[in-house]
Amino acid sequence: MNEKIDVAVLGLGGMGGTHVNAAKDAPFVDGIIGYEPDPERAALRGKELEVPATSDLDSILNDPKIKLVYIAAINAVHAELTEKALRAGKAVMCEKPMGETLEEAKLMMKTEQETGGFLQIGFELHYSKIYTETRRWIDEGLIGTPVNCHCRYYASEFHGKNTWRSNSTGTLIGEKLSHYIDLQRWFMLDEVEEVFSMNSPNVVQYFNHPDNHQINMRFKNGATANLNFLMYLGESDHRDPLLEMLEKQSDDGHFLQYHIMGTKGAIESDVFRRRLRRWEFTDGLEHMNSAIVETVTYDKSEDNRWIHNTRGQNIRIAELVAKGMSPENPASDAYQTMLAGFAAETSEREKRIVKISELG
Repeated sequence: MNEKIDVAVLGLGGMGGTHVNAAKDAPFVDGIIGYEPDPERAALRGKELEVPATSDLDSILNDPKIKLVYIAAINAVHAELTEKALRAGKAVMCEKPMGETLEEAKLMMKTEQETGGFLQIGFELHYSKIYTETRRWIDEGLIGTPVNCHCRYYASEFHGKNTWRSNSTGTLIGEKLSHYIDLQRWFMLDEVEEVFSMNSPNVVQYFNHPDNHQINMRFKNGATANLNFLMYLGESDHRDPLLEMLEKQSDDGHFLQYHIMGTKGAIESDVFRRRLRRWEFTDGLEHMNSAIVETVTYDKSEDNRWIHNTRGQNIRIAELVAKGMSPENPASDAYQTMLAGFAAETSEREKRIVKISELG
């Protein structure tokens, strides 16, 4: 029998609630405690989530029964909480981003190296089936060598006025787009060498950061990728109980698509159509032929597992910690994604191509 562990969730907002509920479903988790720095909010959210909660962080860090800490607090404290938890001997799963600055990301890596602790960053798309199937097709050589990757992500404004996200001085690259940069790195099978990114004037005037990004990356093997993101084109999402959500959003101008081109074929993942497709390229008498040879769809009841499998990721991480295993997605890999994101921010500010090597 494997040992069951106690876990703590630091930050009990919406994502913190997701982590609590995943821990409740994890067969390797025994006790769960939540943390919020404000005592009243800790009590309220603990009651709502039906777990004990505290505003005393030290009581969590000093409890030897707590082996794993999930960090779901605001971005500004990710590095601070990660450092404290690792130095207290806890395994850590921290939500992305790895801090709001390059210095904070470096602090997280330095602390992991000094403590030899368990640190995995919450890039749950590595556990989401629409993307794991994409990577399986790539690994099986079905599209040959990947040479370019395009991500189109168009959304409505969903952060809201006067929230910590809309008021943040950190950009959406770390907060949101690091997921999709991370996938492009995963699909292209190499490291990013240089980045050129642009943004136009804001449409969403109350954001303290850009509401759009056009990020271009070149990999060491010569492959390229681009990420085209807008946070205003999709019609505002007013839920209609009589309409299927993703179908409605797709019709309203929302997109989240990848197109990965290889030397022998291509792959498309399309979240709003719940569809994964593969093309095969063959040599013809008059031109290269392209044919769709495989299509996979899934039911809306499987959305969480296919699109954003945070639950599956968190349950797996609890199992890894309980069994004394290493992270499946090392923090050092997530750090490379953050470097690409920080390079994009620098590129936009300074209007130039930025090499990853400049960032150290």
